[in-house]
Amino acid sequence: MRADCRAVLDACVLIPMPLADTLLRMAEAPRLYLSRRSQSIMDEITRNPIEKWDMPAGKARRREEAGFAVTTEARRNCDAIFPKRGWAGSSRSSTE
Repeated sequence: MRADCRAVLDACVLIPMPLADTLLRMAEAPRLYLSRRSQSIMDEITRNPIEKWDMPAGKARRREEAGFAVTTEARRNCDAIFPKRGWAGSSRSSTE
């Protein structure tokens, strides 16, 4: 089975490693969906553990080096969803 449905994975599901591992494995061949994430989401995945849980910066950055890197195709697809400001401009604070 190979699906072509696209899903943007936000930081809230990619920061917890057990959930991220499950979702990313489901996007591997034979995939259930196409995983998409923007560079701003990746920045948030690196930044939040450092700022909120005092994780060493090197440890937080290793996730991106270990295969979380955003491909050009994934970034282009995220920018297509929000063409004027890209994915980062779509974020809303909880106070809005």
